Amino acid sequence: MPVAAFRMAVWCFMSRNRHGKGDSRHYFEWMEYASEDLAAALLLAEDGTCVNTACFHCQQAIEKSLKAYLLFMSGHNLDGHNLSWLVRQACKYNSAFGGFISRTAVLNPYYIECRYPSDRWETPDAEGLSQTVDVTRELYEYVCSIIYGEDYHA
Repeated sequence: MPVAAFRMAVWCFMSRNRHGKGDSRHYFEWMEYASEDLAAALLLAEDGTCVNTACFHCQQAIEKSLKAYLLFMSGHNLDGHNLSWLVRQACKYNSAFGGFISRTAVLNPYYIECRYPSDRWETPDAEGLSQTVDVTRELYEYVCSIIYGEDYHA
């Protein structure tokens, strides 16, 4: 799906006008920011020249999606940037998130290490970037399907 079409589809299902006045809408804001990070990652990955920045936006999209889900389920904001920890928290509500533990753990370094020069950091190759984008999109869409329910269509 082209980035513009994906972004439009995501935006359509984020309309807060669909929900009653008593609903907590803060998690929708987290999802709006997650969608922006995912859109940025897709654009950067498509271009291929800003791989580290694309990886950072993937990490951010997953972090924000998980925080939205956890807020949706618990009513509480959680601090932290460690994707493994956030996924384990999500597993407390839905064991299906367990499939994301190892797949997102490799993205933890993308929060800091990929943004600064380091002797220990290697920019992911094309396959690594593709896998990163795939898991990001998959987790994002999974969270959307839970939060937006039948209104969401990937």
